[in-house]
Amino acid sequence: MAFRMLLGEFEIVATTGAANGGQPTVLSKAQAFDVIDRKCEGEARYVLRDEPFEPAVDFCMAWLAQKAASRRH
Repeated sequence: MAFRMLLGEFEIVATTGAANGGQPTVLSKAQAFDVIDRKCEGEARYVLRDEPFEPAVDFCMAWLAQKAASRRH
């Protein structure tokens, strides 16, 4: 089963990387990670593709923090 991590409205999926077809894979075989907006459909749902894990998580966390900050007003 492919590695998937949910962060708010986003899903981070481990992939084989663009050079290997970008197929979902287990964490131990991951070459890259895709960030998916779970509220969107089709190709528009891919926010980032072929990213290292930490930048993918950082993107999601920054987006969610900005969204939360805008609600406080």
